[in-house]
Amino acid sequence: MRWEHLAHALVELPPRVLVRTCRHAVQDRFDAQLTAFAPETVERLADAGVQLIGIDTASIDPAESKTLPRHQVIRRRGLRVLENLVLDEVAEGDYELIALPLRLMSADASPVRAVLRALP
Repeated sequence: MRWEHLAHALVELPPRVLVRTCRHAVQDRFDAQLTAFAPETVERLADAGVQLIGIDTASIDPAESKTLPRHQVIRRRGLRVLENLVLDEVAEGDYELIALPLRLMSADASPVRAVLRALP
């Protein structure tokens, strides 16, 4: 996912951005062809004030990545990431995001119950 793929929505970015990359999220198997962000896109989102990036694939890095450069940008820039979101029925627009993580004390990540609520 390069910066120009997001250009249509970049007028004024909210602090939390969710990106749908496919028409229907693959839920019954691992998709090794997942769409990943370019590291420069993550950097530019951070520069624009984005604090959380959500994506409907298993990772913001390519499946075969060993060094996880996008995750390194996330860590270095102090961002958060939500992966494996199911956004199939979510229309483009503004929503309230509620993402409740499990309290795991010795982990670097947690499953969340993510819910979008339409704004009035």
